[in-house]
Amino acid sequence: MMLANWPQFFIGAILVYLCINAGFAMVYFLGGDMILNARPNSFIDAYIFSFQTSTTIGYGYLLPKNGITHAIVMVDVFSGLLFVAVLTGLVFARLAKPQARVLFSQQVVITQHRGQTTLLMRLANGRKRSSIINCHVSAVLMMADRDPDSMFERHFIDMQLHRDSVPIFSLTWTLAHTIDEQSPLYGLDKNAIESYGTILIITLDGIEDVFAQTVHTNYIYEAQHFMFNKRFANILGQHKDGRRMIDYTRFNEVEDSH
Repeated sequence: MMLANWPQFFIGAILVYLCINAGFAMVYFLGGDMILNARPNSFIDAYIFSFQTSTTIGYGYLLPKNGITHAIVMVDVFSGLLFVAVLTGLVFARLAKPQARVLFSQQVVITQHRGQTTLLMRLANGRKRSSIINCHVSAVLMMADRDPDSMFERHFIDMQLHRDSVPIFSLTWTLAHTIDEQSPLYGLDKNAIESYGTILIITLDGIEDVFAQTVHTNYIYEAQHFMFNKRFANILGQHKDGRRMIDYTRFNEVEDSH
């Protein structure tokens, strides 16, 4: 329920509530003559009675007929109140849950940077008027073990980034990893990366500066997302008043490296 979008959340809540009422309606229906003024063998009347009971509407036309019905009604009312309490808590939790709203580039590019072969990933802050402070990023590579004598089919390798934290993340951030002798990607071309089933996992956490709550997100790059001899297109510009701006329409654009 917490991961569903709002339409899915409310549709799911309605279906659960209708099913709860249907369950109590079935009890009233199978119990025989339990509801005063209800039509004989009418499941619809039993359902209407259950719905009015759980919502504490109580119009006064359909009434409990005996002691057993009164006992079931108490459970029915309690379930309705409990459902409203749980639903209210879930709605509040969803509204209060902070969103990282971080954009990740669709590709990972491998190019020459300052004379070294470097893997680059681009991030952008999707918040219009707020930043993420004390922002930290980690990169983990998952790939098949190259050692034929190894007992493990796949292993996780921490990627050393040029910089894995910034005090304020407000615009863009390009993550860089040098592919040298210590890098797990050293000596691999695109075919080798795909043959090892390589997956790159990026995780980010920090504190959003409006409500001072911790936010975190992650993104996964598969082997087909690795691009060689490419670089990211420039997306930084300036407004007429001199303020920096990001051209999000070019965020995922790449171009040939020179």
